[in-house]
Amino acid sequence: MPVPTAYDAVTGADIIVLATDSPTPVVAPEWVAPGAFVTTLGPKQVGRAEFDAALVDAADIAVTDSPAQIAAYDPPCILAGTAQADRFVSLGDVLTGRAPGRSDPAQRVLFFSVGLAGTEVALLAHLAGA
Repeated sequence: MPVPTAYDAVTGADIIVLATDSPTPVVAPEWVAPGAFVTTLGPKQVGRAEFDAALVDAADIAVTDSPAQIAAYDPPCILAGTAQADRFVSLGDVLTGRAPGRSDPAQRVLFFSVGLAGTEVALLAHLAGA
């Protein structure tokens, strides 16, 4: 259902998909409710990112499909070389049990998609029960 603002779309949502081409943040971390799952698909480079690094700080769990790729972006990823980048665990490690996933339904989860083609489509299909 269409809504007039990003705030209206995000507030109270269980699943938030950032899939924009915006060079500036489109959501504020404080809009993300406890228990929400957020995935980022759009721009993540210094000077051009659809979210602010504070979104990572607001997450209880930070997962990515490729931790190494965060450091390899050109231009650099907004998280490259930061403490926020060090918080990310590999999706593969979570799925195999080598890293913990969500243990409490109130935890906010951030999935930082960095380009393994199809990951976000498969994840959304799984979440939607398709």
